[in-house]
Amino acid sequence: MLVRDELLTLERLFALLASNPARVLGLDTGTLEVGKPADLMLFDRLAPWQIVGEEFLAEAGNTPFDGLPVQGRVLRLWKGGREVL
Repeated sequence: MLVRDELLTLERLFALLASNPARVLGLDTGTLEVGKPADLMLFDRLAPWQIVGEEFLAEAGNTPFDGLPVQGRVLRLWKGGREVL
């Protein structure tokens, strides 16, 4: 919602979710640079869908957002250069 409603830029969101936590934790990650393993996400920011907790990959399978309609969906995900979704 924050990016969609233009309250936060996409670049700032990625800094908050990736590069800043990596920096705080002293990890050599959170950026996309030549020679480093790639952590990438391909997403459709306009795709509407409904959250179904039972379909989550996590073992818990529960979420307070179960059944809610949302906008924006991850299509593919790579961690350390390997596709995981």
